[in-house]
Amino acid sequence: MLRLHAHGAKQQFFAEVKRALTNAVLGVVVGKLEGLGTNRLLVTEYVNPNMADRLRRLNVPFIDIAGNVYVNYPPFFAYVKGQPPPKLNERHRTTRAFQPTGLKVLFAFLCRPDLVDANYRDIAKVAGVALGTVVWVVTDLKALGFWFDMGKRGRRLVEKAKLLERWVVAYPEQLRHRLTIGRFTAPDKAWWRDYHAANFNAFWGGEIAAARLTHYVRPEIVTLYVRDRLEDLVIRNRLKRDTRGEVEILKAFWKPECDWKTDEVAHPLLVYADLLAAVNERSIEAAGIIYERYLAGLVRED
Repeated sequence: MLRLHAHGAKQQFFAEVKRALTNAVLGVVVGKLEGLGTNRLLVTEYVNPNMADRLRRLNVPFIDIAGNVYVNYPPFFAYVKGQPPPKLNERHRTTRAFQPTGLKVLFAFLCRPDLVDANYRDIAKVAGVALGTVVWVVTDLKALGFWFDMGKRGRRLVEKAKLLERWVVAYPEQLRHRLTIGRFTAPDKAWWRDYHAANFNAFWGGEIAAARLTHYVRPEIVTLYVRDRLEDLVIRNRLKRDTRGEVEILKAFWKPECDWKTDEVAHPLLVYADLLAAVNERSIEAAGIIYERYLAGLVRED
C-alpha cells in the first residue's frame, strides 16, 4: 500500500509490484490490478516509452524507479515517459524450471496434481521430457519453496497459485513462440464454427476456447494446437500462409495424459495464458472468468 502526498492532497493506493515488466507479464499484471479496485498502482523497475503508452491506453497507473510515471486520479495527474533505464547491478537468474522443457514438467504437475507422488520416470513420460529434466525441475522447485518431500506422507506442491502465475508469465516468453507452426488466413472467417478439432487431433486455444468455456468472447483470432500433420486441416479449410493472418497454429506440446476433459479445448491453464498474452481488455476479462471457474480450485491449498 502506498500513499501519495502532493499540493496538500493525499491519496492511498493498493500497489502491485513487479520487478521486470514485459509484454508477457503485462496481461497477468493488469488482471491482478483489476482485482485491487479503483485506487491501484503498478510499481516496477523500468517502463520503456512504448510500454508507457500502452499502459496509459489501458488506463493502468504506474511508477518506476527511473522516474517514469502515469497517475490519473483527480486531483493528481502525472505522465512522464522516456527517462533512461536505471543501472542495476543485480542479475536475475531464470531457473531451469521456467525454461522451455521445465515448463512442460510444471504444466504436467498443474494439470495432474497426482503426479507429484509418482516416480520420476512416470513424471518424465507424462510430461514428455527426459528423466534428467524432472530431476532438476524438482531441485529448483525445492529451492524456490514450491516442493516439499514429507517422507511417508508423500510429496506436496505449495504456493500453487504463485507457481501458476509464474508459469503463465514464462510460457509466452520461453515456450509459446517455439511452438508456432505458422499464421494463416481463411477465405471464410467463420470456418471454425463448424470445424471439429478433435477429428484432426487438435485443440482450440485462446479466444475460441474462451468463447466455448465462458460464452463471453467474440473471437477475432483463431488459435489451434495440433498434434498431427497440417495437410488435411489446411486443405479442408483453404488456409493460406499469411504472417498477419487471423489463424495461428501451434504444436501441442503436452501428452494425452494432460488433455482437458473436453477433447475440443486445450486445458484452461493454456487458454488462460493465451488470453493474458494477448493483453486487451476483453481477453483479460475472459481470462479472469476462466481463472475463477476452472483454475482457482486447482491451485487452492489443501
